[in-house]
Amino acid sequence: MDSVIKMLEIKREQFIQELKAAQGEVHSQIVEKKREIDTAIQWLKKIDTLQLHRSDDYMFAQLPDTRTAFSEYKIVETLESDDPQDWQEVKLMSQGEELWFYAGDWVIKSKK
Repeated sequence: MDSVIKMLEIKREQFIQELKAAQGEVHSQIVEKKREIDTAIQWLKKIDTLQLHRSDDYMFAQLPDTRTAFSEYKIVETLESDDPQDWQEVKLMSQGEELWFYAGDWVIKSKK
């Protein structure tokens, strides 16, 4: 992954140099290409940090709309029971902040 990130960073620097001389519509096109590369680099670094494998190794699902506008989704541990009274909520944290899940959020599940 490092070689691909480095290649994109080199291309990003080329766009930055081109921006110094570009004007008008050409300038706008280069800015858009640079933004796309910035986004790709960010995603690839995140994938690398999380040590994710090939995309075929994962399933992706988008959370459906909730019944009310103020509802959220929670993750529970079932404790091997089908009775919701036995279930325990699992609180997920990211960067010191509790994660709340809403309609439209994505869930990624490893197939392995």
